[in-house]
Amino acid sequence: MSASTIRIHDGEEIVQFQLPEGWYLVGNPKTGRIPLIGREEMIRALENPIGKPRLEQLARGKKNAVIIASDVTRPVRGEEAIPLLLNILNRAGIPDRQIQLIMGGGSHVPPEDLQKAYHQKYGSEVVGRVKVLYHDPDGDLVCLGTTRRGHRVEISRQVAEADLKIGFGGILPHALGGYSGGAKSILPAVASRETIIQNHLMVVEPGVGMGLVEGNPIREEMEEVAEMAGLDFIFNLVINTEGQPVGAVSGGFKEAHREGVRLAREIYQGELVRPAQVVFTSGHPFDIHFYQSLNGPCAALNGCVDGGTIIHLTRAYEGIRPGTKKLFSTVNRLGYRDLFERLRRGEREGEEIRPFFYPEINIGVGTTIFRAMFDRQIRIVVVTRAVGGEELRPMGFEHATNLEEAVAMVHGRIPEAEVAAQFNAKVILSATKPK
Repeated sequence: MSASTIRIHDGEEIVQFQLPEGWYLVGNPKTGRIPLIGREEMIRALENPIGKPRLEQLARGKKNAVIIASDVTRPVRGEEAIPLLLNILNRAGIPDRQIQLIMGGGSHVPPEDLQKAYHQKYGSEVVGRVKVLYHDPDGDLVCLGTTRRGHRVEISRQVAEADLKIGFGGILPHALGGYSGGAKSILPAVASRETIIQNHLMVVEPGVGMGLVEGNPIREEMEEVAEMAGLDFIFNLVINTEGQPVGAVSGGFKEAHREGVRLAREIYQGELVRPAQVVFTSGHPFDIHFYQSLNGPCAALNGCVDGGTIIHLTRAYEGIRPGTKKLFSTVNRLGYRDLFERLRRGEREGEEIRPFFYPEINIGVGTTIFRAMFDRQIRIVVVTRAVGGEELRPMGFEHATNLEEAVAMVHGRIPEAEVAAQFNAKVILSATKPK
C-alpha cells in the first residue's frame, strides 16, 4: 500500500482508496495483531481468576444465579463462552433451571425479534438450557441507595435478588467508560433509565473518554454501583477489531478488568505524528444503526484538528432511529449546552429534552459529537446509502452516497490537507496537538 492510499472498513468490506492530489497521509495506524483464543484459553482464564476465588467455589451453597451478558450492539458472542459458565454452576450444585441469563442492554431498544437475537448472541445451546430475559430500564427495579455523588441507584430486581451475580461481556474501547466490560455488567447494563442518565451526564467532566479508565468519574461510579449491587464475578473476553476473542480474564470486576484492559490497549491504540485536517472514520463493527456507528468519529476526535473534517463511512443497517433523528435535529437548531444543562437540573419532560433519554439514552456518544461540532467546529460528512441527505442535513451532518463523492466534496474546499484514516470504529486515533 502506497503512502497516499488509505485502507478502511465500509461495513464488512475493507476498501482501499487513493488520495487526491494535495492530500498527504500522516497516518493509517495498524493495531497490534494478537493470536485468537479458543475454548482451552477460556477455560484456563476461568481456572485462574484474578482477585476472586474460582467461580465454582463462589457458587457452592447458592440456590440460584444470574448471568448478565452484553446485547446485540456489542460484537462479543457467547455461544462458546457462556456454556463454560453454565457447566461450572452445574458442578457447584446450581441447575440450569435456577440460572437466568439477562441481555443487559441498558436503555437500548430491544431487537424486534428477541428470540432470534438470543440465538445469534448466545447460541442455541444456551437458549435451550436457561431462561433468557431482556432488561427493562423502566420496570421491575430495586433501589439500592445513592452513590457518593448523590445519584440514585436502581437495578433489575432479577439481578438484585439473585444469590450469585456474574457479568459476561467484551473488553474494547468505550466512549464513556474508557473500555467496556467489568462493572458495566451492572451500570448501565441492568440499571434504571434514571440511574444511567445520571451516570452518563458526567460525560462533560475531565477524565472521560475512549481509552481512559483510571481517574474516569463515569468508570468510578460504575464500579461503585457494581459493589453496591454485589457483582460477584466477571468473565470478559478481550475482543480484537474484527470482534474476535484474543484474550480472556475472570475474577473481580475491577482487578480482572484492568488486566483485560492492559491487553486491549495493545490492540486499539493508534498514534498519529500530528492531528490531521481530514480524518476518515468507519462505523464497523457498530453499524447496526447510525447512532452506534458514531463510535467511529468519537474514537478519532483527538486525531482531528479544530475546524477539520471527518469523512465517516457507515452501512447503518437499521437506518436512523426516530429518537436519534429528533435529538440531533433539535440540538442542531438550538445548540447542546442549554438543553444539556436543563437535563442536568432534572428536567425530564418536553419535546426538546425527551429525545436525550427516550427511547434510548443519547448522552455520551451523541454529546461527544455535539461538542466536537459546536465547540471545535468539526464537520462530519456521512457516507452511506442507508439514509439520505434530507434526513442527515437537518441533524447537522453532510451526506455523500459513496467515498468518491465525499472526497470530491471535501477536496473542493480543502485542496491541500494532511489526512489520517481509522481502520474501523475501534481504533483510537490520538495525536499530540502542536503547541
